[in-house]
Amino acid sequence: MFFRAFTQQQIDEMEKDHSLIDKLVEDEQHLVEGCVDTAWDLLRLVLDGAGITAGEFVDGVMFNGCFLMSADEVRHQADILSKWTHDEVLQGLRNVEEDAYHAEVYQEDEDDFIEKFDELVAFYREAADKGLAALSYNA
Repeated sequence: MFFRAFTQQQIDEMEKDHSLIDKLVEDEQHLVEGCVDTAWDLLRLVLDGAGITAGEFVDGVMFNGCFLMSADEVRHQADILSKWTHDEVLQGLRNVEEDAYHAEVYQEDEDDFIEKFDELVAFYREAADKGLAALSYNA
């Protein structure tokens, strides 16, 4: 899963004209970026959706759709994610059913899972500190 931060004005324009989403992402108009690779589904399960399923879902763009988040939503997600500790994240990972997407991979390499969690937190923190809005998508 990929994360891209834009100005609030750019996100507002994307909300009005969905055809701008693919164009602005492909043209690399973003100001901050992040990626959690294949850990996205496990992070969604462990974090109760925080940072992953945030914002308004837009279908028919970026192959699988995307979530658009206002700057306020980005700040809210940054706040929620900042409250999670590595110990809590690892406990959640250990309690996920093994048939969850890539569960076995990340349960065998917990350090890699924590790196993905840290990347997610860092993206939201930097975007929030800069007052940016964001979008997330799977490719």
